[in-house]
Amino acid sequence: MKTMRLTVYSLAIALSLGALTSCSDDDENTLPPVVTPPSSDDIAAGNLVAKWSFENSAVESKTNTAGTPTNVAYTAGAKGQAWDGSSSQARYSVYNGLTGVGGISTGFTVSFWMNSAGTTANPDPTPVQGLGAQGIFSLVKPTEFWGGLNVMLENPDSGHPDRMILKFLIENKRTGVVWGSYSPTINIDGMMNEWVHVVLTYDGATGKFTGYVNGLIAASLSGPYAPEGGFPGSFIAYADNPGDAGNMNGAAIWGNIDFGGSFSQVVLGSHQFTTTPSLTNHGAEPWSTTYAGKLDEFRVYNAALSAAQVGSLYELESDGN
Repeated sequence: MKTMRLTVYSLAIALSLGALTSCSDDDENTLPPVVTPPSSDDIAAGNLVAKWSFENSAVESKTNTAGTPTNVAYTAGAKGQAWDGSSSQARYSVYNGLTGVGGISTGFTVSFWMNSAGTTANPDPTPVQGLGAQGIFSLVKPTEFWGGLNVMLENPDSGHPDRMILKFLIENKRTGVVWGSYSPTINIDGMMNEWVHVVLTYDGATGKFTGYVNGLIAASLSGPYAPEGGFPGSFIAYADNPGDAGNMNGAAIWGNIDFGGSFSQVVLGSHQFTTTPSLTNHGAEPWSTTYAGKLDEFRVYNAALSAAQVGSLYELESDGN
């Protein structure tokens, strides 16, 4: 991506120089317009429905929505300041009125930076802060255990001790959808305790989930009928059992998402059921906890970004733009 951007800038400079050499004496002091790269906020700006930058604030900046924070703290991030989770203290923030996040029925993109030591399973039969699957984000459904869209770090895989398992659990209540839950999971190897950019997109028109790590297609994305090692970056979700990864049963694609109602409450830094009090009809489980790592530049779009857009977003945020 950096090579591509340098090529674009070099071409712009060459064109500018060409324009300068062709100027007449009358306009020799007139410079061509300066070519400047866009900021990360210029990418799919019309589709961005929520954004948290955590510049010593937990306010959602797209709609200027202030949440209700619990023990929220900040630290140095991938770009400016970042959310600072804790393994000893529950830290989360609850937001009301984010209707844009609840309106991602035709597709979505979730993008953020994370820095985590991974997860540690809880041997205790009761919930323990910092141990278990860590909740990062949830579109709250107060009458159900899971939210409509959930992001979490899953419990560790003993066979891959250096792996972070980033799970996205999405509920689809649309009529005709038998397989109502999908959990596309990005397996991130060898990147604990460092900043890593992760993205998941879903396109309702194609039924395709796609994962990205540091601007590139993810090497391993888990899903139904995934081969050993996972799918290389993407898979198609089906409304019923496809029989195999190639859809031998001819099932319809998962299509547009119906969360089963109108939802606008979001919790950041926690599952919807690990807040105090719980935001749903269920309390914390011993396998679950709030997020203990760091977060930065958390974004939600109401469309699936393209691979080029994801790559540009990664590059621009890496450069602080």
